[in-house]
Amino acid sequence: GICIKGAGGATQFQGSYFSYYLTENEKVHAAMRRYTSPDEHPFTPYKYLPKPMLPELSWPKALREPNGKWNFNDKILDFYMNKVLTTLCKEGEDQHFGSSVTCDVALLQALSKRINYGKFVAEIKYRNNRQLVKRLLEAKDIKGIRSMITKPDVEEKILQRVKLKAVAYGNPEVLSMLDDEIGQQPKQKEIDRQKGKLDPKAISDLYEEIMELTKQVQMKYLLERPLDD
Repeated sequence: GICIKGAGGATQFQGSYFSYYLTENEKVHAAMRRYTSPDEHPFTPYKYLPKPMLPELSWPKALREPNGKWNFNDKILDFYMNKVLTTLCKEGEDQHFGSSVTCDVALLQALSKRINYGKFVAEIKYRNNRQLVKRLLEAKDIKGIRSMITKPDVEEKILQRVKLKAVAYGNPEVLSMLDDEIGQQPKQKEIDRQKGKLDPKAISDLYEEIMELTKQVQMKYLLERPLDD
């Protein structure tokens, strides 16, 4: 951990190097009005972030959030620290602390945007299936709502693609087998014969959790969305 002293020796920050970098990074981004965008969410509580230096932009009102802007960043941070890092990283230190936290913050912010974007996905599903969703919500049919937002065939294709990319990472022979279209997969036996740097099942499991978090965002959004329009 680190401890930063201010004037008179008062403690200004005490915590992990990662926490410090994340907070200071988001302070700069907040000043540049990043978090005024409806699809951007900081991990740092808004009360600790500066006001934007630039005039606020006018965004189309795409979402209906009666309780104000919310996000799943606490769950995303927990998932990243306790699942992603423990799956991908070996124990020990390589002294590359600066490079590590820079990558950590970039990945976290990308995950946050991808997962919290589930609110927009849910809104589109609501508008495209207005009567069905209203009926399910009024009946408090949680299972029915989850079934409505879940596409098992699509998810299976995505997970298969993720496995192939994991095997292909650092493996030119497998990379040459991949096709840009999800439906055009190389023969599984050919892939199984290759040994990559990553465990494809572990990477697929992580991505499956990312999809699950996204669905949880969709569920929360729909359950809280007003039904008057």
